[in-house]
Parts: sequence; structure tokens; C-alpha cells
Amino acid sequence: MSRLPPDSAQVPASLGALKISSRQITLLNALGEFANLRRAAAAMHTTQPAASLLLQQLEERLGVRLFERLPRGMQATLYGEVMIRYAQNALHEFEHAQAQITELARGARGLVRVGSVMGPVPGVLTKAVLAYKRDHPKVRISLEVGTSDTLLPALLRGDFDMVVGRLPDQSDSQDLNIELFEGGEQMRVIARAGHPLANAAGLQLADLVALTWILHPIGSPMRRRVESALQAGGMVQSLDIVETASILATTAMLEASEMIAVVPDDVAKHYARYGMVAILPVELPLAMANLGVLTLRSRPNSVALDTLLHYLRAQ
Repeated sequence: MSRLPPDSAQVPASLGALKISSRQITLLNALGEFANLRRAAAAMHTTQPAASLLLQQLEERLGVRLFERLPRGMQATLYGEVMIRYAQNALHEFEHAQAQITELARGARGLVRVGSVMGPVPGVLTKAVLAYKRDHPKVRISLEVGTSDTLLPALLRGDFDMVVGRLPDQSDSQDLNIELFEGGEQMRVIARAGHPLANAAGLQLADLVALTWILHPIGSPMRRRVESALQAGGMVQSLDIVETASILATTAMLEASEMIAVVPDDVAKHYARYGMVAILPVELPLAMANLGVLTLRSRPNSVALDTLLHYLRAQ
């Protein structure tokens, strides 16, 4: 359903500081999720008339209509979409504050929530976190590994304080501070230890077309770059592919089969060092966008985050 344009006759009230209650913020968030006043009221554990009054008071305060009342629910106007985004961000900030207060009450001295793509984890990120924890043992580090196309929206929602990754193609970077690492990231083709092709001389990508490939899910920057490289050799359409961003799932399937996978160089070397995989002697003709550290311009960095960034830059 397409969004409704604002009524051209409506002119927002001239406001000073916006006065909005926590209940109204919760209502906006629920309406954004359910697009239905009855369901939004139930999610708030209140009555529909009480929720309707909260919305009416907010609309009167703003001087604009935030939602169109439709027979089967409610649809946000452009003004309503602005307020829903505000409410979602506000609730994320409250949740973040609550998490930090909980950690401080347990004796911690801060919390840094980090999202990262797989590539930097065995090397630069692990070194930075270990050095940081050695010097700041009371600061809690929360680390989640994923793909850039999922990590970046989570950063913008406020789920992370920083992301180590790459900016997905066509992403809006206006609200991001971006510090790029030097040098691009190389990709390797890996297989189980003892794979028949592990020591094959003169191995070419075309020799791998009959095998099952384990690749990142569609939409991730790494998947797009790998497919572009394979497409140049006319291979993509004929490939048998398993999709996963999980390195555990990847290594488990490799170990039990003749499958192959594409992973960052540092990841490949990490698992090869322990004899879990073999790096196949074949080159992938692709250039990955440089990795970097992404933070939000709209949110001031905590002391704990600034300190961790310092340790990352030192690696």
C-alpha cells in the first residue's frame, strides 16, 4: 500500500520544543508495526478509545494529520512516517540506555555493541578486542557477525554502536562516519582438507563448475561481487549453490562433502591453519570494496566506543 501525501491545506503548527509523552511514542511505534488502532492499543495494554485520544492529542499538538483512518486499518501520512521513525529511534535509544544502566549496575564500566562482517574477525578485530579487554576488563563488548546488508540497517536503527564492514552498493551514507581500512579484501575458494582438487596443478574456475558452491545470501555485497566475477566466466547460471552467512554451517558442510566455498582470505587462512579446510590453488578475479569502520554521525560516541576505535586504528 503506497503512502498518502499530506493534505496540502495542512500547515504544521509553529512549535517550540516538541512535547510528546512516552505513551505516545509507544503508540506511534505500535501503529507503525500494526497499522491498526485496535491491535496497537492491545500491544500497549490499553483500550482503543484511550489510544485514539493519545493520537488525537498529538495530532492537535502538531497541527497535522498523522494517519488516515481507513475501513481496514490506518495508513500513515508523510507526517506520520516522520513521527514513526522518530518513535522507533527513541525506543531504540531507551533500550540502549536501559542495557547500559543494567551493565553499570553489575559493575561494568560501559558497553560497546559491535557488528562485523566475517573477514576482519580472525585478524584485526580479534586483536583489537583482546588488547582492549586486557586494558579495560570492566567494559562489556557485544559482538555480532553478519553481512553488511543486514548490519548497516541495524546500525541505523541503533542496534549497534559501530559496524566493521563495507557500505552496500547504493546505500545512503549521509548519517555515517566511515573510516576505511587500507587495502582491499581478497577472497579465497576453500574446500575440505584432503579435497581432490587441493593440490591440482593449473586449476581454473571453469574446473569447479560441476561442484556445489557455498555462497553468502543474495543481497550481500560479497555475494554480488562473487557473482560478478563468476558471471564474467559464464558460470553463474549453471552453478549449484547453497546460501548461508554462517561459517559454522559452511565448515560443517565442507567437511562432510566435496562442496567448495568462497570466504575472505583471513578466514580461509584461520581455518587452514588448524587443518579444517584447504585453500584451492585458484584465483578469483574480483575486487572487494574496502572494509571500514562505520558509526553514526547523529549519535555522540561514548568514551568506551572511542577507546575501542583507537585500538582498531592501532592494528
